[in-house]
Amino acid sequence: MSATQYSELLDFVARKPQAEIRKTTLGHHAALDELWNVWQECCAHNWDGYDALPVESQTYTAAYMLIESLPLGFPRPSIGAEPDGHLTLEWHKSPRRTLSVSVDPDGFLHYAGLYGSDKRNGRLTFYSTAPHELIQLVRDI
Repeated sequence: MSATQYSELLDFVARKPQAEIRKTTLGHHAALDELWNVWQECCAHNWDGYDALPVESQTYTAAYMLIESLPLGFPRPSIGAEPDGHLTLEWHKSPRRTLSVSVDPDGFLHYAGLYGSDKRNGRLTFYSTAPHELIQLVRDI
């Protein structure tokens, strides 16, 4: 990541005073801290030792905005990175009740979930508010 990209990312995070208050008092801080840590570990090429693509700052920003837009008191996702440079948010209740959402730099959310014997997958578009479909998918877990 270039110094300019890093500076733009820090500026983005700094422009969120309401989000800062909300996340520290109402529970998004742990997920956002985990997101930051994962991104720091995965923002360079070959971060996994197997030629993984870097997680770009645009992907980090999209995931940050998605987490920030989740309803207050919403279950916290686990955060991970994929070799294709996408970030993953996962909600896991049991081996047969789990949802994985891949966030790409263009604002698309690719999801796959197990709901008992039912499987669901698809793609949602994320703008600035968590899609209602995503909220329902998590609630169904």
